[in-house]
Amino acid sequence: MSVKNWMPIKKASFFQAVVYRFEELLRTGVLKPGEKLASEPELARAFQVSRPTLREALKALNLLGLLVSRTGDGTYVTNDSQNLFKTAIYFSTFLSAVDFLGLIEARIAIEPFLAELAAQRATKAEIDRMKECILKMEGAVGQMQKYLESEIAFHDEIATAARSAVLHGIMASLRDLLLEGRTKITADQTGKGNLQLHVRIYEAIRRRQPKLAHRRMREHLEDGRKRYEQFYRDLKISSVSQIRQLPGSLSSENDEVAQRRGGPTLRVRKESNL
Repeated sequence: MSVKNWMPIKKASFFQAVVYRFEELLRTGVLKPGEKLASEPELARAFQVSRPTLREALKALNLLGLLVSRTGDGTYVTNDSQNLFKTAIYFSTFLSAVDFLGLIEARIAIEPFLAELAAQRATKAEIDRMKECILKMEGAVGQMQKYLESEIAFHDEIATAARSAVLHGIMASLRDLLLEGRTKITADQTGKGNLQLHVRIYEAIRRRQPKLAHRRMREHLEDGRKRYEQFYRDLKISSVSQIRQLPGSLSSENDEVAQRRGGPTLRVRKESNL
């Protein structure tokens, strides 16, 4: 594997910069699942960082599941494509108005079809588990964390019952991010109105009515999208550029550097190798 053309690191936090650069290389296909990494000295020279900095980044990437270290053999990119996809989403999404609503749109594109398939393919045991989730949601109305956990379990049961491994994998990759975003954004979707939308989906699946299940799932998700859009309108946040102006976000100087470089990289001094 040649690392000569890899760009040196030029970010304020070298450790984080190396992690982000590896994610970029994976996302763009420069690094591929199962590929063995170059040696530490080669990687440190390519990124122009010290070896201790590189080791910390590699350790973090191992913990994230992007890399796998094999004693006596070296470090490899994981072969777990689902984990790669999920981690890439975490890196590339910061739950701004644009990003989070994009996740909702992804659900609208996928989940109604999963509900339709579940109405055709679900076993009695799977339908019983969906009912259990509904009962738990009913008992947790107004309790955000408990309600959302039961709701997500309900949607997971539908995805499982649909028996579409690829679509189920995509939804599993989005699940944690969606939960985190919803708990940060709003508490108004854990009430009786939301519960009733889920009951309607469950009843359509239980009665083996695929088209009705499809329509009711879409109604539920469209209702959620409208609420989130209103939330962002109330905050007057509609773009990533506005998000970055909030306290704790990227500075305008970093934005200018990113624009000149054609990407989200930040300008800093070069770290000397040890």
